[in-house]
Amino acid sequence: MTESAAERRSITEPAALKALAHPLRLKLLAELGNRERATATALAAALGESSGSTSYHLRQLHRHGFIVEDPAAGTGRERVWRPTPGGWELPVLDLMHDETTGAAADLILRAYLQADFERALAVVHQAPAWPAEWRDVLRREEVHLSLSAEQTAELNRELDAVVERFRAQAAGAGARRVVLTINTTPTDRAVDIPAGGDPDGDTSDEPGGAPDEEVGRRA
Repeated sequence: MTESAAERRSITEPAALKALAHPLRLKLLAELGNRERATATALAAALGESSGSTSYHLRQLHRHGFIVEDPAAGTGRERVWRPTPGGWELPVLDLMHDETTGAAADLILRAYLQADFERALAVVHQAPAWPAEWRDVLRREEVHLSLSAEQTAELNRELDAVVERFRAQAAGAGARRVVLTINTTPTDRAVDIPAGGDPDGDTSDEPGGAPDEEVGRRA
């Protein structure tokens, strides 16, 4: 497990989950992720909200540990916020089947899936106007593999390591914020392994994606 993955917070406390399960707060977290850091005024303008409203909800997110103040980037007149280092994740399968947390977990999961859908559609319309080098690196695909649970856990660890390696690099010339969505999704179809040992699995690539059992955001 990488250092950042080890620091990632698992959201299981009902109070924190309730604080997160608010449509505007989820939008604020998403916009902060897009910008890396921002003031309440900038977020209000981006989301079409009042700065008073965004300030209140940002304070609630800060109270429950989802964001932190970035004093080095502030001007002294207004706080600058950024996502909490290490990020967070939601053990959705556990929370959805608990009557005390199920409704909030369901709202958060649906909001994330909707945001991913809307982002994908927006990119389809925006990308034609982008420089060729950015159009060429845009990628969305689905890959089917035949793996054991242990192999799948190893895949997740290696993906974490790759992400952390690039996170540690300084941003290059012309850098943009890039969203990487990882959904490691087991199915209920067992793989037939013949006597020769080669699994009979579907390895076709199709566009699209599916939700994992965990939802979260890493800063």
